[in-house]
Amino acid sequence: MLCGSVRVRIVWRAVRGGDVSDKAPSEPEQGNGVTGIRVAVACLVGLVGCTVVWLVSPYNNFILHLGYVSDSFLPIAGLFVLLVLVLGVNPLLRRIRPRWVLTRLQLVIVLGMVLVASVLPGQGLLRLLPYALGSTCVQVSGSQQLAEVYAAADLPPTLFPEPLGHGQAVPASDRLLGELLPGESIPWGVWLKPLLAWGVFLGFFGLMMVSMSMIVLPQWRHNERLSFPLIEVHNSLIDTPEPGRFFPALFRSRPFWIGAGVVFLLYVLYGLNQYFPERVPAIPLSWDLRQCFTEEPLNYLPSNIYRSRIYFLFVAIAFFMPTRIGFSIWFTTLAYGGYVMVGRAYVPPFHYGTISDHRSGAMLVLTVVILWLGRARWAQIGRSLVRVPASVGDRRDRKAALLFLAGISGMVAWFLWSGAQLRWALLFVVTGFMVCLVITRLVAETGIPFMRIYDCDPVIFMSMVPVAAVSPGSLFLAGVALVFFQIGSRVNGMTMATHSLALDEEEGNTGRQTRFALLLVVVLLIGLAVCGAAHVGYSYNYSVTLDGEQSPISPWGAGGFNRSNSLMLSHSRGQLPQPLYSRPAHIAFGVALAGGLQWACMAMPSWPLHPIGIIMVNTFYGNQAWAGIFLGWLLKVLLVRYGGSRLYRKAKPFFLGLIVGEVSAAVLWCIVPSILVALGKSYTAIHTQPL
Repeated sequence: MLCGSVRVRIVWRAVRGGDVSDKAPSEPEQGNGVTGIRVAVACLVGLVGCTVVWLVSPYNNFILHLGYVSDSFLPIAGLFVLLVLVLGVNPLLRRIRPRWVLTRLQLVIVLGMVLVASVLPGQGLLRLLPYALGSTCVQVSGSQQLAEVYAAADLPPTLFPEPLGHGQAVPASDRLLGELLPGESIPWGVWLKPLLAWGVFLGFFGLMMVSMSMIVLPQWRHNERLSFPLIEVHNSLIDTPEPGRFFPALFRSRPFWIGAGVVFLLYVLYGLNQYFPERVPAIPLSWDLRQCFTEEPLNYLPSNIYRSRIYFLFVAIAFFMPTRIGFSIWFTTLAYGGYVMVGRAYVPPFHYGTISDHRSGAMLVLTVVILWLGRARWAQIGRSLVRVPASVGDRRDRKAALLFLAGISGMVAWFLWSGAQLRWALLFVVTGFMVCLVITRLVAETGIPFMRIYDCDPVIFMSMVPVAAVSPGSLFLAGVALVFFQIGSRVNGMTMATHSLALDEEEGNTGRQTRFALLLVVVLLIGLAVCGAAHVGYSYNYSVTLDGEQSPISPWGAGGFNRSNSLMLSHSRGQLPQPLYSRPAHIAFGVALAGGLQWACMAMPSWPLHPIGIIMVNTFYGNQAWAGIFLGWLLKVLLVRYGGSRLYRKAKPFFLGLIVGEVSAAVLWCIVPSILVALGKSYTAIHTQPL
C-alpha cells in the first residue's frame, strides 16, 4: 500500500508538470507563467505596505508627535513591514500553504516599493508642501506688502489651494492650519488643482531620479564596486531559508539575537524610566562633558564635541562601511571643531556660514569626480540614443536615457510654466541633479541612513548677479527647489530607487529593470494622492499635536516657503542677502580641500581621509552620528586587527542585530503611546533615533 501510494503521488505530480521526486518543494516554483502572477501579487502586497507607510507615518509623526518612522534611508515603517512578512507571514505560509510563500523576488519588489513610498510622508515633500501652501495663502491675505510681491511674481494660481490677495478670504487654508469648525467638512475640492500641478512636477522629478538610478547602478555596483552597506542589511533580512527551515539564516544566529536583545532591553529600560523615573533605572546613552571644557579656548568648542549620544544604528552601519569612510566622518568632525574653536577664540568675528561654503565647494568637487569616474558609462548612455540596441542591456540603457531626457526636460518646462526665467530654471534642475547624484553616492559608499545635503543652494549663485537679473517668480521657485532637492535629500527618491534596483538586479533579470523603475514612479504618484490626503485630513481634524507641543501639527512645514517670502521682499527693496565675508573665497577653499583629499584617495589607496567628512561636518546629521560612527569604526578596527576576516564575518550578525533591535524598540515606543491614547491616558515620546 505504501509503495502504491508513493507511485500514485509520483504519477500525479508528473501529470501536473511538477517535480517527480517524493519530496515536497520547499519553495514555490519559478516558471515564467507563475512569475507574472507572483509579481502581480508582490505589487499588491507592496501597495498595502506603502499604504501603511502613507497613513501611519503622518499620524505617528504629526499627531502623536513621536519619532519619525519614515524619514531615513533605513525607514522604521518600511523595515517593520518587511519584518512582518519575513518573520510572520512567510513562516506561517511555509507551514500551511508552501506554494503561497513570498519568494525573494517578491520580497525585493515589496521592499523597493516601500522604500520609495517612504520618500513622501516626511521632510522632502508632504511634511512641508500642503502646510506651506496653506500658510502662504494666509500670510498673503494678511500682508499688503507680501501680496504685492506675489502679484509681481505672477505665479500660476493652480499652485495654491486658494487665490492669493490681500484681504482675500482663505477659509480652507485657515482651517488647515487650525481646525474645522463644528459641522464643517474637509474642503477636498480646493486641493485637486494643486495636486495635479505639483503631481506633474513630481512625475518628471521621479522619472529623472529612477533613470539616474538605472544609469549609475551598473557603474557603481560592478565597475567601481561600491560597498552599498544598506544592500547588505536588506539582503540579510530577505535571504531565502534553507529547505526545511522557516526563517532566514540571520534569524537563527545567536549573535544576532544577543545584539538585538541587548539594544531592545536598553531602550525598554530607557522608555520605562521616562514613564517611571523613580522605579525603573536606565543605562545612560548620552553624555554631557561641558564641565571639562570651561577654560579658554576649549569653551569655544562646538557643543556636539562634548555633548552627544550613542545611536546603535550608527554603530552598526559604521561596522559595514569602509574603514576610511568611518574614520573620515568622525575625524573631520573633530578637526572642524578645532577650526571653530580657533576661529571664535582668536579670529573674531567667526561666521559659521563659512563651513557651509566649504561644503558647497566639496559638493562641486564630488559631482565632478563622480561624473569623471563614470564618464565611460555616461558616454555609453549617450551612444544608446543613436545606435540600434543589440542586447537586453542596450535596450535598458536606451530606455534609461529616454526617461532621463523626459524627466529633465519636463522639470525645466514645469519651472518655466511656473514663472522661472530660463537660466534659473536650468540652474534649479542642475542643482537637483547634483543633489540626487551626490546623496545617492554617499549613501552607497557609507550606508548612513540619516544624511542630508545642505548646500549648493541656487540662491548662492542668484545673489552673485545684479538684482535686475532675477525675477520674483524665480526667487519663489528657488525656495521650491530648496524644498524638493536639498531638504528632500534626507529621503531622496533616487537613493531609494537605486537600492531597490540593486536588490532586483541580483535576481538576474536585466530586462525587468525598466518596468520596475516605472513602477517606482507610479508609487510616488499614487502616494502623493494617498499620503497627501492623509496629511490634509489629519491637519483639518487636529489643530495641535496630542501632546500639546505643536500647533499647527507641522509648524516647520507651515514655514516652508518663508525663505521665499523673505527673498522676494528683499528683492522688492532692490537687494538680496549678502554674507559679511568673501563667500567665493570660502567656496574655493572647499573646492581645494575636497579636491586634494579626493586626489589623495585615488592616488594612495592607504590614504585615510575622504572628502565625505566635509559634506557632513557641522550638520545636524553629522553631529548626531559622529560618536556612534567612531565607536563602530573602533570596534571594527579592533576585531579585524586581532581576529582577522574570520572574526569580522562572525561578528556581522551581532551588528545586524543592533539595527533590528533599535528598529524594534522604535516600533514598540510608537505602539505604546497609541494604546495609551486609545485608553484616554497621557504619554511620553521616546526617541530611539534622531529626529
